[in-house]
Amino acid sequence: MQRGHSPGMTQPHLATGTPHFQHGTFEGDTRIHYVDVESEGPPLVLIHGIGMDWRVWQAVARRFVPYFHLFAVDLRGHGDSGKPAHGYSLAHYAADLEDLFDALDLQNITLVGSSLGGAIAAVVEAPIELVSHRVFVDPPLTLGPIRDERMFRDILVLKHEPVEALAHYLAASNPGAGQHATRMMSEMWHRAADAVIQELLENPDTYYEMERALRNIESPTLLIQADPAKGAVLREIDIQRALELLPHGESITIPGAGHAVHAFKPAEFVSIVERFSQRESV
Repeated sequence: MQRGHSPGMTQPHLATGTPHFQHGTFEGDTRIHYVDVESEGPPLVLIHGIGMDWRVWQAVARRFVPYFHLFAVDLRGHGDSGKPAHGYSLAHYAADLEDLFDALDLQNITLVGSSLGGAIAAVVEAPIELVSHRVFVDPPLTLGPIRDERMFRDILVLKHEPVEALAHYLAASNPGAGQHATRMMSEMWHRAADAVIQELLENPDTYYEMERALRNIESPTLLIQADPAKGAVLREIDIQRALELLPHGESITIPGAGHAVHAFKPAEFVSIVERFSQRESV
């Protein structure tokens, strides 16, 4: 178990032009939409946070392309994936990903999840040959209760109001995100199924239970914390408890980064993920 702060960048990764996003769908328990950007590198699977969709990774994708074959997934209930009336537990989301890995015949995956996506990445059941490395990006690892219940109840109402109303609300909890980003977030929330929030609110004390899942992770796992001064969701107490459970866990804090670390510090984020993916699996 290791702790650390983000090292200085010695050679930033350079953009390589606009990636070609190819859209695909997988029909399992529900339809799962994903995009991929082909390259000769190993697979990198990107999981967005609650209410969002694959597009949160769009701007940073070009930085990853020299190193990975990218797959960015729309979780069930989000984006262009199916929106069933029920089935939005961490286990449901994780099962969709496990089925997708099988359908696409992926191996040696670096699995990266942002916020809720990080919690989902924690409960994906996969041997180290399938998922070689995991990166949890500022996730709510409370090991049980949800936080900000009032916020989710507000969003559930505002996502049926004009886009501008929810964008204004989101700006308060996402300092430094900017008007374009908060409007885009609002548009994504408007597309997401209400049941995504409703099911979370039905189990507010146990939604993020994952102690057993953390103990069973075979692969090296990196927890990335945003800057606490910029609204980090991942708390110090969460990091300490997770590192006690993870067999091969470590953490890093990125100063100046807001909750969407990849958006605030894209070059640094990509460099950290790429270097970590080269870490020898235990």
